[in-house]
Amino acid sequence: MIGPFKQFTSIIGPNGSGKSNLMDAISFVLGVQSAQLRGAALRDLVYSFDLADKEERRTAYVKLVYEAEDGVETVFSRHITAAGTGEYRVDGRACAAEAYNERLKSHGILVKARNFLVFQGDIESVASKSPKDLTALIEQISGSEDVKKDYEEAMKARHKAEEDQHAAFAKRKTLAAQRKQMKEQKEEAEKHARMTEELQRLRVEHVLFKLFHIDFDTQRHEAEIAEAEEELRAHEARVEAAAREMEEKRQLKASRAKDVLVLERKIANHRAEVDGKAPSAVRTREEIARAKKKLELATKQLERYAADAETSAADAARLERDLRNVEAAEAAFERELEKKGKKAALDLGEAQMREYNKKKEEAGAKTFKLRQEREGLANALQADDETRARLASTRDELEARSAALVEARDNELSRLATLESSAAEARAEMAASKEREKALENEKRKSRAKQEHLTNKIEELSGKLREAKADRKESERETRALEAITAMKRLLPGVRGRVTDLMKVSQKKYNLAVITVLGKEADAVVVEDSKTAKECVQYLKEQRVAPMTFLPLQEIKVHEPDEALRRLGGTAKLCLDVVNYDAAVSRAMIYAMGNDTVVCDTHAEAKKITFGGDRRFKVVSVDGTMIKKSGEMTGGSSGSLEAKASRFDAEEVEVLRADRQAAEEALTRLRPVAALVDEEREAVARLARLERDAQYYAVDIKMASEKVQKFESEAANIERALNETLPALEAAERACAASRAAVEAVDAKVHAVEDEVYASFSQSVGVENIREYEAHNLATLQRSAEERAKFTQQRAKLSEQLNFERSRDVAGPKRRAEADIAKNEAELARLTEAAEKARAAAEKAKAALEGWERDAAVARAEAAAVDAEVRDLRERHSALSGEGAKTQRLIANKSAAAEALREQRADIIAASRMERLKLPRAEGDEDDETLALPAPESAGDGDAMETDDVEDRGEHAGAWREAALRAKLDYDGLPQRLKQAPRPSDRERLDEELRAETEAKAAALARLEPNMKAIDQYESVKERERAQAEDLETARRRTKETQETFDSLKNERTTTFMSAFEHIAAAIDRVYKELTQSESHPLGGTAYLSLESPEEPYNHGVKFTAMPPTKRFRDMEQLSGGEKTMAALALLFAIHSYRSSPFFVLDEVDAALDKTNVEKMAAFIKNRSHGTGAASEGHACQSIVISLKDYFFDKADSLVGVSRDVQGACSKVLTFDLGEYEE
Repeated sequence: MIGPFKQFTSIIGPNGSGKSNLMDAISFVLGVQSAQLRGAALRDLVYSFDLADKEERRTAYVKLVYEAEDGVETVFSRHITAAGTGEYRVDGRACAAEAYNERLKSHGILVKARNFLVFQGDIESVASKSPKDLTALIEQISGSEDVKKDYEEAMKARHKAEEDQHAAFAKRKTLAAQRKQMKEQKEEAEKHARMTEELQRLRVEHVLFKLFHIDFDTQRHEAEIAEAEEELRAHEARVEAAAREMEEKRQLKASRAKDVLVLERKIANHRAEVDGKAPSAVRTREEIARAKKKLELATKQLERYAADAETSAADAARLERDLRNVEAAEAAFERELEKKGKKAALDLGEAQMREYNKKKEEAGAKTFKLRQEREGLANALQADDETRARLASTRDELEARSAALVEARDNELSRLATLESSAAEARAEMAASKEREKALENEKRKSRAKQEHLTNKIEELSGKLREAKADRKESERETRALEAITAMKRLLPGVRGRVTDLMKVSQKKYNLAVITVLGKEADAVVVEDSKTAKECVQYLKEQRVAPMTFLPLQEIKVHEPDEALRRLGGTAKLCLDVVNYDAAVSRAMIYAMGNDTVVCDTHAEAKKITFGGDRRFKVVSVDGTMIKKSGEMTGGSSGSLEAKASRFDAEEVEVLRADRQAAEEALTRLRPVAALVDEEREAVARLARLERDAQYYAVDIKMASEKVQKFESEAANIERALNETLPALEAAERACAASRAAVEAVDAKVHAVEDEVYASFSQSVGVENIREYEAHNLATLQRSAEERAKFTQQRAKLSEQLNFERSRDVAGPKRRAEADIAKNEAELARLTEAAEKARAAAEKAKAALEGWERDAAVARAEAAAVDAEVRDLRERHSALSGEGAKTQRLIANKSAAAEALREQRADIIAASRMERLKLPRAEGDEDDETLALPAPESAGDGDAMETDDVEDRGEHAGAWREAALRAKLDYDGLPQRLKQAPRPSDRERLDEELRAETEAKAAALARLEPNMKAIDQYESVKERERAQAEDLETARRRTKETQETFDSLKNERTTTFMSAFEHIAAAIDRVYKELTQSESHPLGGTAYLSLESPEEPYNHGVKFTAMPPTKRFRDMEQLSGGEKTMAALALLFAIHSYRSSPFFVLDEVDAALDKTNVEKMAAFIKNRSHGTGAASEGHACQSIVISLKDYFFDKADSLVGVSRDVQGACSKVLTFDLGEYEE
């Protein structure tokens, strides 16, 4: 017990007596940490006399009684436990260190700032503090340090928000630049799209221009064909009239020929019928055997399916019966159980039953919650047990189904192996039959080829003979024209001659191509000028000669040949380069053949040159097929053209006749190939049978494989179901065990309560406990529960099996098998009947065939007699038919031209399709699905391919061509100027203009090279820019919020700091003056504080400057020790005046002072303690000062003496009140 302390108490005592321990005790109880005291840990603060005391784990505490101005006392105590831990108490109640410090703070005691303590050395520390240290000290005193952490976090948040704002602004600036760039690319892409659309329109217009004129020319050719066909029908009528004049001889020839033909036809037909019925009979017998085999197989399947259905029905009936038996047994068990329960209730007397019921109610009330808990656990146990039973039943069913599936799969695999073996044998036999058929086909083909070759040769020679006779007539007209040209050359000097006479073809193979190119210009006459041409026309009129075309060299307009056409490659050549002519007539040759006409060897190459490049030319192949620039194609029979290219003489006609007669004789010597045909038919029939067998095997193998896969799939599904069921079953069993254990635990609690309640009753009825009496009832309940569980399990298992049997489709396979049997029986009956009919018909046909062969021999002999007359009749008939040959050739040429135009039309539509050009369809013309398919490629294009692919492509190309020909196009949108171009030259000019415009547009489009994704990218960038603008706005708001938060904390920190600083700065000068006043220096010294930065004072230093009396201003380091102490004391007292604590403890702060300054300081502390000094401003503060100087403590109100107790190895304390004594 030390105290009580007066307003000014001085603690005195010799060195080592324990004065500082008192200081430590006050600091300890006020919450100063042990590290700031004289110990590293709390245990170090406990006094230990020797090693034994240290090992004893002693406890210690310090208690401080604080009396407030209103007289209320508060007891603060701090304890050190035996474990070395600290404990805080206020008024005897333990509390946390924070609550302890808050309670001290409520009395003005700031533990953290230590505004109530000045230890030894603190004076020197304060005197040597740097400006930054003074700032930190003021922050602690002012409390602004409490917001320092929030201030720094707010500053970081503000910097982070500013950085985010700058980053968002930079991103937005980047996106703005991207948007500008994307906008330019977008505009370029839109321009490209517009130009693409315009290019498509030009291409469609170009295609429609070609197709319009192709359709126009096709209609013109078709009209000319109709006119020529009408003329041909009239000519045929004339031929028929001439033929009637020879009817007598023709009747004889016709009669004989008819007899021979009829007999040979009958023989051939009946031989084919007789021979054809043999393989048909074989095929029928094989089909009968196969039908029997299928019928036998279907019968076996039906038996198997019927047995399966009966087994399934029996199983279902048995399961239903078992299920009913289980349900009946369960009902009987429940009735028996109810009877037993009633009988057991009658064993007690009435009084005992009342007592039993009363006890039961009491026990029920006490165990109500336990029984509710048990009931819930029992229900859970029952549910888990039912789940376990259901899962066990499911497991057993799945295992049974799995075994059945494995057996079915093995049986099907065995059948599949047998089928595959049979199929392999059928394939081997089929390969041998194919080889045999191929050999027969080759032999028959050679025989037929020879016959066809002779027939074609006869027809070809006959045609040449007819043409030779027609050529002679044409040569007569040509002779007359040549005579007129010769006369004009003689009479008119400017006449050069006919175009064909002025040129020479370099190679014979180009004759037809050159004549085709020249066309009507082949008979044109080259003259010097137009005047000569007019004179020639006048001459022809006077001489009544057919009109001619004249080419005036000086007036005709031509262009030089295109040199690029000489470098096309392949067999292509400029047409002008395959003929030789005089340079004087070159203009006429260029005009007649064109400066850009190309000749090549094949039609395919001609098409490739015409349509394969960007530019088109007029191309002709050596067979006379010509393709113009517009796409118009001309070709077909070229007899008249060949007549212009060659001359026939009489010797050639005779040679042709001799060749024809030899071919006819060779044809008559050919024998029929009936035997080969018969053998081939038999081989084909056998191969067809084998192929059908192979198909049947393939179908059976496929079905067997599918069944195996189905069984394996079902087995896998069952395996997966088992894998899912087994863990669930194990979990259910574990759940049952856990639930059962929980029920047993609750039962034990219930039994304990019941034993207590039923104790007297059990004793009265002579049983150990109530359960002994109820044992047989409980046994009955247990057995009933077990029986119910068994019934539940059996019922679930039977229901699962019954549902499986009912879900099986056993009737479906049986019905299908019965249908197959009926179908096979009908097929077998039909085949048997057909075989019988075929046998009878074959025998009848064979007998008739023998009679007709005898009649045919006689007819052939008679036919040989009239053969000479037939030849004469044929030649005379050919002469009459010659006049119609020209008309037929005209029709053929026009038909070929029309067909070529249609082919060209289809090619153009195909090219448009590949170029994705949408052509306008005429109103009412429905879309054809075939045209929606990809357009076919040219026959000669691409690599070689398999035969099947070629056939498929051929079928597709044919269908596509027909659809293209049927398509009706709408030409209303085609400009009128493009429709009005009847002449080929006009069409070529317009075609060239359209092509040039299209190429120019395409070239301009190609130069753009836009980014077609720019439109979407532009929208994406705009969207990102909008999002970034929102992010920027969010960042700005965040920056503003963080700035406001920072400003608020800065203002709070600054206000708090400056409030303390201004108070201390104002008080320090008064305190320093009071400490340094003397009679010789009544004004005392001067001291002041200054800030290094008024903006943020807490982040910079505070300078403390003191000027002792008669001294000038100087830094703290330049003052003497006593001056530093006085200045430091002035600063400490000034700081203490701000939020001053109710008491102030100082430990030997006068050590460095001389007597004068000690007396000054003692007077100051006394005045401050009683509130009488100028610096105290009327506020008293209790002062406790440790001092060894008598001229200091003699001014105190009381003394506390500390001395050592040698015997007790501790310190003694004596308190002496000086208030009773006058100074």
